Amino acid sequence: MSDIANIAGNLGSPTSRLQRAEHVEPTNRPDSPSQDRFGRRDADAVELSDQAQRYAGLQPQSDAPTDRIARIQAEISDGTYDTDARLDLAMGRMIENALA
Repeated sequence: MSDIANIAGNLGSPTSRLQRAEHVEPTNRPDSPSQDRFGRRDADAVELSDQAQRYAGLQPQSDAPTDRIARIQAEISDGTYDTDARLDLAMGRMIENALA
C-alpha cells in the first residue's frame, strides 16, 4: 500500500493534535479558589463593565409634576377619573393608531 500524505500536511496526525492541545493561551481571569478542577464555580458571578458601574451610581430623575399625579390619584380613588369625555378621547386615539 502506498503512503498518501494528508492534504493539510501533518495537521491530522495524533502527535500534532497533542502538541496543539498542550499549547494553552493564558486568560486574564484570576483563578478563584471556589472553582472545582474543571473550572466550574460554586456560585454564579456577575462582572459589571466600567460604564455599568458608572450608571449604577446614578439616581433616576423624575420630571413628572407631583401635583398632577396627586390630583389624578385622588380622582381615581374618588371614582371621578373615568368620564365619558376621557373614554371617547381614548377610543378615538386607539382607532387612529389602528388605522395608521
